[in-house]
Amino acid sequence: MTTVFFATNRKLVAGPEFSSEFDGRLDELRFGKVDFSGTELFKQDADALGQQGRIQVADEQMNAVDGSLSQVGSKAIFSEVRAGMQASQDAVIYLHGYNYTFRAAAARAAQLQQWLAAGGCNLLMFMFAWPSEGAGVAPRTYSDDRERAKCSGIALARALLKAADFIRNTPRAGRCDGRIHLIAHSMGNWALRGAVQAMRTFVGDNIPPLFEEVLLVAADEDDDTLTDPKKMAQIARGCRRVTVYYNQQDLALKSSDVAMGNPDRLGRSGPQNRPGLQAKIVPVNVSPAIIREATGPQSWTQDETGHQYYRNNAVVRADLVQVLQGKLDIDGRIKREDYYRLG
Repeated sequence: MTTVFFATNRKLVAGPEFSSEFDGRLDELRFGKVDFSGTELFKQDADALGQQGRIQVADEQMNAVDGSLSQVGSKAIFSEVRAGMQASQDAVIYLHGYNYTFRAAAARAAQLQQWLAAGGCNLLMFMFAWPSEGAGVAPRTYSDDRERAKCSGIALARALLKAADFIRNTPRAGRCDGRIHLIAHSMGNWALRGAVQAMRTFVGDNIPPLFEEVLLVAADEDDDTLTDPKKMAQIARGCRRVTVYYNQQDLALKSSDVAMGNPDRLGRSGPQNRPGLQAKIVPVNVSPAIIREATGPQSWTQDETGHQYYRNNAVVRADLVQVLQGKLDIDGRIKREDYYRLG
């Protein structure tokens, strides 16, 4: 059984299911988990796999008279995650990209969990599911999803601050040595930028040091974001290391850059102003490792756009695993003047 824990600002409907609409206020959150059966889920189609997931939403019972009697979904899910971490597992928060339904996003998270575990890094998977419409790839749906990701920043910030408060308020006897990481893919980085800025409204530049490793993969975000305090520069204050994976031949981000009129994308060009980057920010160019065409039993590793390498490329997976294991000298990288090269 593969379990994906989640927080979402999607609207809960009968089923239980989550629609592509926001749940009331922009920062409204529901917590729960999705269970998947089977092995090697990473070889399956995400949309089809998503239909197999069993969604369980944590109960919410608020007591307006005595808050101590309230049943809060976040506490129940965080407690379950903590129990897993006490059993010597690290956890990772996953931010999905553009064009995902809730079920497809949960399936992708389950696939990523099994993919990393198969490489030697078995993590508890926690997904933040922002209300991407999952309505296909087109200029209109891209613009719509981009706005949805931006508006979800406040809900993601609230979820992260809730997690930080939960850890801070955990009695010493209930704590563990487990680490928490974050992986943001594609447009999920746009939601992360919104979260960083939303957190700053509450804590200033003192972003909670919640994460050990932050991995920004194929980021559909401006290439100067890590040096601009009005964008995502402060994410480095909340972790030990930021690894930026980019592919100069990423066709999905080329479309974002050229067709949509965005500035150079972080996930295609790598970070701008590299001499001015903080030492904890590590750019990794994966361009030579991309496999665009694959056939036969390996057809599931095909990456026509060069945008999905984080979940189906063995060379990149080996690097991800070593980063998540906390290694400083990572096998397989070739050092260049201001970045590393894979492949």
